Amino acid sequence: MRKLAIACGSFSAAVFLAHFLLPAAWLLPIALILVLPGIGLILLRRRWLLSVIISLCAISAGLYLYAMHQMLTLDRAHALDGQELSCSGQVLSVPVNGNGWVRSEVLLQVDEHTSMKSTLFSNSLKEAVPGDCFEGTFLLRSADIRNGERYDNNLARGIYLTANQRGELKLTGERHFTLRGWAASLNEKLCDRIRLVFPKDTFAFFQALMLGEKSDLYADEALHLSLSRAGLMHMVAVSGMHIAFLVGMLRQLLGNTRRASILSLLLIWCFVLLTGSSPSAVRAGLMQTIALLAPLLGREDDPPTSLLFALALILLQNPYAAGSVSLQLSFASLAGIELFSDRIRNAVLASIPKRLHWRLRNYLSSNIANSLGVLVFTTPLVGLHFGYVSTLSPLTNLFTLWAVPLCFGTGYFCCLFSLLYLPAALILARIVSWMARYIILVAGVFSAPDFSCLYLCLKWNWLWLVLVYVLFIAAAVLLKNSWLRWVYPTGLAVFSLFVLLTATRLYYGNAPGYMTAVDVDQGQSLVVFSGEDTIVIDCGNINSLDDAGDRAGSYLCSRGRDDIDLLVLTHLHTDHADGVLRLMAYLPVREILVGPEMEDPNDLIQPILEAAQRSGTIITEIDEDLTGSYGAISLHLFVPGDAGEINERCVTAKIGIDGYDLLVTGDINMAAERELVAKEDLSNIEVLVVGHHGSKYASSPELLESIGADTAIISCGYNTFGHPTPETLERLDKYGYTVYRTDENGTVELRVP
Repeated sequence: MRKLAIACGSFSAAVFLAHFLLPAAWLLPIALILVLPGIGLILLRRRWLLSVIISLCAISAGLYLYAMHQMLTLDRAHALDGQELSCSGQVLSVPVNGNGWVRSEVLLQVDEHTSMKSTLFSNSLKEAVPGDCFEGTFLLRSADIRNGERYDNNLARGIYLTANQRGELKLTGERHFTLRGWAASLNEKLCDRIRLVFPKDTFAFFQALMLGEKSDLYADEALHLSLSRAGLMHMVAVSGMHIAFLVGMLRQLLGNTRRASILSLLLIWCFVLLTGSSPSAVRAGLMQTIALLAPLLGREDDPPTSLLFALALILLQNPYAAGSVSLQLSFASLAGIELFSDRIRNAVLASIPKRLHWRLRNYLSSNIANSLGVLVFTTPLVGLHFGYVSTLSPLTNLFTLWAVPLCFGTGYFCCLFSLLYLPAALILARIVSWMARYIILVAGVFSAPDFSCLYLCLKWNWLWLVLVYVLFIAAAVLLKNSWLRWVYPTGLAVFSLFVLLTATRLYYGNAPGYMTAVDVDQGQSLVVFSGEDTIVIDCGNINSLDDAGDRAGSYLCSRGRDDIDLLVLTHLHTDHADGVLRLMAYLPVREILVGPEMEDPNDLIQPILEAAQRSGTIITEIDEDLTGSYGAISLHLFVPGDAGEINERCVTAKIGIDGYDLLVTGDINMAAERELVAKEDLSNIEVLVVGHHGSKYASSPELLESIGADTAIISCGYNTFGHPTPETLERLDKYGYTVYRTDENGTVELRVP
């Protein structure tokens, strides 16, 4: 077992190094350099050198495998990038509808020697089912780059190309049966059954819990955010917990028998296929398989070896799975449980009064130990990938984990029972839904306090996280045999967190004010606050993996903001307004102002109106210039004139704090700028938010000269428009502006002097 663990661990470490650190050109030379000493050490015939030999050879194998896999897959995809080719293929997943197109995973036959799993965007496959074969012409792109940045998610799923339909695409009428296609179709049917059986307020939760299908959960902004902030999203990410629930249900029905073990193995892999075969689900399936097979084969199950063996198998099949966030979190959580949970459990058990019932004592100690064990390695990973840390997740797990297996098991029972007698199943589903509502209620309660979630967009919050780890490590070293090794660092961590949050509020609350362009990539979201008053102008982006509402919301929460007094939408294009719903889930918005007769090409306003009605937000359409004040913040809004096309006629805003003024022109063009200059006094403005993300059709010489500002902010990110254009940058330089760009400088935060 130990030798297998060394081999699998070394192999996996090499793959992770190759994926994240080592240049591709170094892989084969390093593999050769390492394998030669490994082979040479064999000749010495020293038993104590065996572990070193295994490790060197496994590292060499990992580097070699990664290099060869890249040559056979990603390098070929790069060679095809930008080509328009006639291809055939087979549908692998149920098509997902978009705005006039569908997205499907397909196996694309590029030529007679090359077939690659790809994501196909088409307007002709709406009625296709997994297994259908097709022919057509497609524009191919490499799938490892998205919005100008490396994108590991596609590669982790074995997808190397994206294909956009060009011309006619036709189904050939041929259909092949595949397990993956069968599982995808069954998943869709189960999702439909869940929607039928469960009430509207809980079906998204059950769908995510039972199948890992989270699209409807993501659409419910408030529910998704509360689960995230409370640290409960792991409930709906298919992992070892769900596999354990499944095996536990079978053991309850069939007992601990050989037959039950064999049936469990079959159902485990059916469940893994059904939920999309994510790396975390495959890991859980492999480990549970090893645990079930070990007694059948007369072997002892060793969890650390099983963990490393499962990781090596996944990486052997696809080395790019190393970039999967779900895989990293899945293995990190189990590693934390294996290394720390037993020690934590013993310490907690010793501190729980013995007069409590032994079942309750075991539940409390096991739950706390597993929750804390999971956090050891997953907390920094969650911070790196998602930008926040849930501080109350141990408590939320303590209050909710008892209900999760009940929801999981009874959810499947309700769906099966509905096939026999739907009316009774509907009644049972409504009863079961109260457990889901309880979990949702707990998530809402524990996600509400300011201290429930620490957003790491504020750099000194990272310092607090590092301090917490230092405290626990120091206590473990200095107080080895004392129960105080848990009490002291926990108390200091809680105390320092409240000091940090209080200091942050005082630092930002006592300043005259701040004017900030939040980095939302290609889009715009501006925040102005002073004292307790907060105004946001726009919240949207395009070409980004992150929602603008998440970025703006986390910025505001990290600065101690409790609500938004006013949200101004300059216009209703996605790069200015599609993050509004998410932002409203973070913080209550008292009022939203929109301009008259705004073009709404993406139907953004209706969902905003519905969200406003639910939350009590006032929405006002302004049809004339408006002047107002919010504490120390003065606001002057200018409605659009007649210059420019309808999509360029935006609300513009002049915002000031103690005479320090910011001008926001939205996407108006030069003609509209000249009209604004002729109509309004724009002198003595300190900061200009450059119009239309630096387009050459904005920032006219007349505007730049009339306002006389010395600072310019360009809110932009990856785009294909060339923003900011050289012409605009030259004009800004000519008129003496100091330019800050969110694509280069990140979030631009200006403290009002």
